[in-house]
Amino acid sequence: MTAALLKTGINRKYLVPIVVAYAAAAGLVGLDRITQIQTLLQHASIAGVAGVVMLALQDLFPRSLKEMLVFWRLRHRVPGCRAFTEIAPKDARVDLTDLAVLIPTAPMTPTEQNALWFKWLKATENDPAIADNHRRFLILRDCAVLLALLALVTPVLLIWTFDTQTQTLMLSGGLLVAYVVVALSARNAAVRLVGNVVARKVATA
Repeated sequence: MTAALLKTGINRKYLVPIVVAYAAAAGLVGLDRITQIQTLLQHASIAGVAGVVMLALQDLFPRSLKEMLVFWRLRHRVPGCRAFTEIAPKDARVDLTDLAVLIPTAPMTPTEQNALWFKWLKATENDPAIADNHRRFLILRDCAVLLALLALVTPVLLIWTFDTQTQTLMLSGGLLVAYVVVALSARNAAVRLVGNVVARKVATA
């Protein structure tokens, strides 16, 4: 199953609701009194436009930049780069003796590890469990990227519409916390994906 198919429906089911919630939150924190409906609509509409713009930009971002935002690494970002030196040895399902037969005897660079692991992923991507794991990672990755973009753009875009800096900090801070939580979840999902692919390859070799 290709990445494009795995990503089908992610925007509609996961990213659009984030934008809607963002707009609603921006409207609520912009209120001084609950009766100021005009203020709520003003702030929510500005945030909604920002959210739609960031949603579009998220799709245009290169994969490498998305990986940096999720894995917080400049080089050898994805866990596949550590598939056989770090992840597999810690996975109780992987028989290291059997694994040694499947990988080169010479030490592999992170790039070589990722390339070999990716070949194994392509060979197993139609397995329902692997496909579900892969899709979960893609969902969490794209959600984390969108949250990061919204956290960054909020102070710039809304500083002129909120009455106090506290309101801007509230929204930006909440988005930043959400981004960190979702990014960590995406990283864990990616590590699980690497481990699952290696374990399946070793078990079926």
